[in-house]
Amino acid sequence: MLPDKYTYLALMLGSLAYPLLQSFEKRVFMWKRMREMLPAILITAFFFTIWDVYFTIERVWWFSDTHTLPYRFIYMPLEEWSFFLVIPYCCFFVYFVVNYFIPSDPLKKYQHTIARVLGGLLLIVGIVFFDRIYTSVATLGSGALLLFLSYRVKVDYLGRFFLGFLFSTIPFILVNGQLTEIPVVMYDNTENTGVRIVIDGISNIPVEDLAYNLLMLLMNVSIYEYLVERKARLKG
Repeated sequence: MLPDKYTYLALMLGSLAYPLLQSFEKRVFMWKRMREMLPAILITAFFFTIWDVYFTIERVWWFSDTHTLPYRFIYMPLEEWSFFLVIPYCCFFVYFVVNYFIPSDPLKKYQHTIARVLGGLLLIVGIVFFDRIYTSVATLGSGALLLFLSYRVKVDYLGRFFLGFLFSTIPFILVNGQLTEIPVVMYDNTENTGVRIVIDGISNIPVEDLAYNLLMLLMNVSIYEYLVERKARLKG
């Protein structure tokens, strides 16, 4: 049994283990995609760590001293910094695996409709709960990005993204659920709706975490797909 202080670290390493071991699998070849994937992860991580630090300082959420290592950098445990590298890497793995096994892109026909309806609903939630900073930032951010990509840019990968997001939501709830169930991370419920995804002994996450995850993964995938397309244009 690991000491309690290694809880968050163990969750991050456990999440990373299988995708990392499968990175050289010939159907996925994660390592061959690193030139585009790494900038996507780092650019997104830059924005999300600023968000994370600010919310930590403002006590929108905070971290257990018992279940994290004693080292802090700008108010956050080192494991939290690793979150923005580990979770996107794992979700990229899911994204690539789903694209391989479901190459037909069954949501392509509906991708912009889904993006516009979901984006609009998220904006409405963000406006209604504008006084609750976690709810408003997560929903307004994800809603705005969905609408921008659908209306303004009209990208062609949203169907594949939604499918990958659905599959990645299951492990996300399990991992993030443990962070809130133990708890490693605690929230000020006056800054969110108070609605939680509760699975006894497994999960107790604010529903806003889904919007947060959507925004983080959509930023990662959008930057990645842009770089892939740019590389193809330069070669052509």
